Amino acid sequence: MQEKIDEIVRKYFKNSVYAIELVPFGLTNLTKILTINDQKYVIRIYNRHTKNKESIKFEVKITSYLSKQSLSFVVPVFLDTDEGEKYVHLSDGTLGAIVSFIEGTVPELSNVQQATEFGCVVGEISSALSQYEAELKYEGISFLEIYALHPLADYHAVASFIKDPPFAIPQSAITFYKEMVSSVEQSKHELLELSKQLVHHDLLIYNLLSKENRIHGVLDFDFTSFDVSFMEFTISLNHVLQLTNGSWDQVERFIKGYSQFRQCTHQEMNQLQLLTQIYHIAVLHIYIGQHYSGQNIEQNFKYILNQFLTRNDWLNKQRTPLKQLFEKYLLN
Repeated sequence: MQEKIDEIVRKYFKNSVYAIELVPFGLTNLTKILTINDQKYVIRIYNRHTKNKESIKFEVKITSYLSKQSLSFVVPVFLDTDEGEKYVHLSDGTLGAIVSFIEGTVPELSNVQQATEFGCVVGEISSALSQYEAELKYEGISFLEIYALHPLADYHAVASFIKDPPFAIPQSAITFYKEMVSSVEQSKHELLELSKQLVHHDLLIYNLLSKENRIHGVLDFDFTSFDVSFMEFTISLNHVLQLTNGSWDQVERFIKGYSQFRQCTHQEMNQLQLLTQIYHIAVLHIYIGQHYSGQNIEQNFKYILNQFLTRNDWLNKQRTPLKQLFEKYLLN
C-alpha cells in the first residue's frame, strides 16, 4: 500500500517528503490524510469494484460545481496532477486521487438545534444539486437499480447470498427481506412520475464536518447519482430517527430545517415508505457486494437489516402524525 501512496504523491508533488495519518472515515475506499509542505490533503486509493474513470470524472464535475455555489458549507475539491488530470491511474490498474482537506469534526445530533441545522444542510445541498444543468454522459447508479449498485451483487449473487448466508440470519428476517424486495419490485413503477435530480445518497453526520459549532463541510460523493429527488430527504430522515431513537422533537426540527430550502408534493409524501424500503434494500445489496469482494460485512449487514425491520414498522404506525408534520412544513 505504501508503494501506491508514493506513486500517487509523485504525480502531484515534486517534493515527495510527506506524512500520513489515519482518518475516521473512508470505509469504501482507502482514505488517509496527507501532509506535505505543511499543508494537509486527503489521499484516496479507490476500491476497484466500485470506482472507475467514469465515476471519478462524474464526482469531479459534481464537487467542482458545488464548490462554485454560494453554499453555507464547503466540499472536497480534486487537485490537478502534474499532467493536469484529476486522478492517477496506478500501475496495478487501480485509481487514486488527492483532494482538498476540510478541517472539522463529526457533528452531533443530540438536540433540536443540531437537528434543525442538519435539516438545513440536507435541504440546501438537495436544492443546489437540483439546479445542476450541465449534460452528464454518466449519471451514477440510481438506488432504484437494486441489482446494479455493486458489480459483485447482481440478481444471481444476491439470490445466492440470501439462500445460503455466510453467517446466521433469523429466518423471520430473511422472509421479511424477500417480501420487501418482491413488494418493491412490483411498486417501483409508482415512482416514475416523481421528480428526478442528482442525489448525494449518503448525507449522514459521519459524512459531515463541524467547525465552531456549525456544519462546515460535506464529504463522500461516492454514491451520488441521478435519482428520485425525495430520496435525499428519505435517507436523512431515516438517519435522524436512527440517531435520536425516534425523537419527535428532533424529527420536527429536521423537517423544519429542510423546509427552508425544499418542499415536497403529496405524491412524494405518499412514497416515503417505498423510498425507505428501497434505500435499505440498496444498502444491503451494497454490503453483499462487499462480502463477495472479501470484506467482513456481518455486523453492518445485520444492523441495517434490523433497522429495516424496525423502520418499516415505525412508518406503518406513525403514518398519521408524520403526515401532519409534512402538512405543516413541507407540502407545496
